[in-house]
Amino acid sequence: MAEIIDAHTHIFPEKVADRAIEQLREIYGATPVRRPVLDEVVTEMDEAGLDRSVLAPVSTRPDQVASINDFALGLVEHPRVIPFGTLHPAYDDLEREIDRLLTGGIRGVKLQPFFQDFTFEDGATARMFELIGDRLVVLMHGGQEIAEIEQVVPHPAALARLVETYPHLRMIVAHMGGYEMWDEVSEHLVGARVHFDLSYTFDRAPDDLIIEICSRHGWNRIVFGSDFPWQSQREALAGLCRLGLDEDTFAAVTAGNLRAMLDMG
Repeated sequence: MAEIIDAHTHIFPEKVADRAIEQLREIYGATPVRRPVLDEVVTEMDEAGLDRSVLAPVSTRPDQVASINDFALGLVEHPRVIPFGTLHPAYDDLEREIDRLLTGGIRGVKLQPFFQDFTFEDGATARMFELIGDRLVVLMHGGQEIAEIEQVVPHPAALARLVETYPHLRMIVAHMGGYEMWDEVSEHLVGARVHFDLSYTFDRAPDDLIIEICSRHGWNRIVFGSDFPWQSQREALAGLCRLGLDEDTFAAVTAGNLRAMLDMG
């Protein structure tokens, strides 16, 4: 049976999980499918038939970076998760923090400009991308938020310019390149040098549109994801199975493409 890795999930340390859920519920107006802590995501994987999950933390402030990365580094040896770290353009010592992540076995970071309050035009943001280079995979939020916002920073056109500006950047754009901005994804990002994850896409975009965009972009640059706890892994996997992919393509999307990008063999 094909290995299945969820490339996009979120959990929190036990002591802050309930507070984080309430804050996110206020922002999004969304209810998590399960409490987002380590034990619960493992149970979720067991029930859905998944092998591993990428954990994608986000630091909303620079002073959160070190503690969030401490949490991620503590999970590197866990057999069921692949922890990513976090960075913030305004963090005092980005170079040292990137080195700390790499030395500790972290393979990627999650960035979400809306929550982190930065734009791609900021000088500090440019320096962050220059320091990242090709050393860490960047999982970048793409498109709208669950609760619609007026100014979308990770717009598909801006993301296309970003990868042109930083040719060594290894980037996965979440939500099939741009949540609820599918026309813009087709115009600006399809065919660009990025991967798409499929998190929070199934049952939000029509299946035929998912097939069209992913086929044009290339299934070798598509990775499976759910956005747990905002979508269940069972629901996301059912959506992927509906697409009728052949065995080799399914295996690539559920694990092979991500493993290659993360240099996991």
